[in-house]
Amino acid sequence: MWVVRLRQTSQVFFVLLFFYLLIVTAYYPINQTGGPVSFFFEIDPLVLLSTWLAGVAIPAALFLSLIVVLATLIFGRWFCGWVCPLGAINQFFSSLTLRKPKDRIALGAFSPHLRWKYYLLFALLGGALIGMNLIGWFDPFSILMKGVGLAVYPLVSLGLVDFFDWIYAIDPGIGPVRATLVTEPVFGFLQDHFLPSEQPYYWGSFLLGTVLIAILLLNLVRMRFWCRYICPLGALLGVIGRNPIVRLVRDEETCSDCGLCVAECPGAANPDSKSWKPSECYYCWSCSSGCIERGITFEIAASSPKAAAGKAVGWLKDNPVSRHVRDWFKPPRRQRIGMERRAVLGAGLVGLTTGVMASVNPVVGQKRYSPDLIRPPGSLEEDEFLAACIRCGECMKVCPTNAIHPAWFEAGPIGLWTPLLNYEVGYCEYDCSLCTQVCPTDAIKLLDLPEKKETKIGMAMFDRSRCLPWAYARSCIVCEEHCPLPEKAIYFEEAEVRDEHGEPVVLKQPRVNPDLCIGCGACQHSCVYRDEPAIRVHSAGESRHFDNQVFI
Repeated sequence: MWVVRLRQTSQVFFVLLFFYLLIVTAYYPINQTGGPVSFFFEIDPLVLLSTWLAGVAIPAALFLSLIVVLATLIFGRWFCGWVCPLGAINQFFSSLTLRKPKDRIALGAFSPHLRWKYYLLFALLGGALIGMNLIGWFDPFSILMKGVGLAVYPLVSLGLVDFFDWIYAIDPGIGPVRATLVTEPVFGFLQDHFLPSEQPYYWGSFLLGTVLIAILLLNLVRMRFWCRYICPLGALLGVIGRNPIVRLVRDEETCSDCGLCVAECPGAANPDSKSWKPSECYYCWSCSSGCIERGITFEIAASSPKAAAGKAVGWLKDNPVSRHVRDWFKPPRRQRIGMERRAVLGAGLVGLTTGVMASVNPVVGQKRYSPDLIRPPGSLEEDEFLAACIRCGECMKVCPTNAIHPAWFEAGPIGLWTPLLNYEVGYCEYDCSLCTQVCPTDAIKLLDLPEKKETKIGMAMFDRSRCLPWAYARSCIVCEEHCPLPEKAIYFEEAEVRDEHGEPVVLKQPRVNPDLCIGCGACQHSCVYRDEPAIRVHSAGESRHFDNQVFI
């Protein structure tokens, strides 16, 4: 069926677009990203809604998602079947299951458990109302970006490099014909177009990869399990498109009630009965293509010119504006999914209560500032940052030095997977502002390079019990050499000390100039101690918190 082939082509296109935008974040020509890498978050209505409810400024790019909202009012949850990359990947893994048609019909029928995603949606929105924006834990684009960008992509990169290094080392071949004649040009191409400049490593990548794998394996239990039961974006689109203009039409005379349409339906939308559920339909046309009698199609609600004309005359004659509008946005009772108002209200209250409980965390309430909680340059104050950040992982993936990692509990439980800098793995590149360019919600404000270079994200401090010139009478100037500032933030004072033999030694003992240090972490990352550096950057002095500044 041509519509199915068109839908499959659309799915392939958007999956490839997602991976392309992910891969181009591995290249950093003249401090610019390789394209609109945040495109999928900008067309996500859930990101727009949660950002608005959280009370933070909405970036103009997010209003692009209103196009998706408008199309959903017409075509229902078409986005899930035609655009969503995670949905397309779930669809592919669902197709790998081999079940008898009878079993597929039983598993494909509508179930009240499909309401779970709606309760999750209202709980998340309830939390967003008081600034606890946890949408990124469940948003499909955030999950796919973190799972692929921070777990799968680094693993593939490591595997490819190790494989080509192994081929180069053993140099297999026959006589003068060596395998490296082929592998080396291929490796060069991958280095130029696919592999990162340096192998990335991320704390938490195992957990993020496990979450993604679990979502894919759940398709073996039910077709598109995530989309059916959990996805809050799908739930939001289901609410918006619960009474679409384009609807499923079943020919009662032709239909033999064979149930094949149910077996083919990935959303359990009941296409075989009068109780078709538009909120669960992905408009994939699988039911129509799977119907051997060709008794199912999709048509505009006014299915004939005569019916359309009758409605127009009725509207002009009686002017029942409110009734017609209500009919468009209120589906027939048999097509509803049957959510109870008390359950919806309860889900929202759970989100509100959870947010209130989380907001009394000392770090969130700014009663204490964690020394390890160093946010990327341009980050908002912590309460605003947690309200705006959707844990998408874009800033982590784009960081050229691999310094930005997903947080654990440095910012309390609601700060899980938000970005922070880990200077034992990388450092904040002085001539880079990429992380400020890719944030879809402006939790990290866009900074031009001169402004970024003057933004303090922390301050370096020496541990004199470990520093070689201070503790062991040994000369070392590594930290000062790696300080990227034109006027070094690390300076020396010459001092005469005695070594272990009692002999006088003149050493340069390093100190930090707090007026110059911006907390980039280059000194900590370069320290000769690889276990626990003798100079460490702490959050004190950060520009985003006035109360956490020592030297004013």
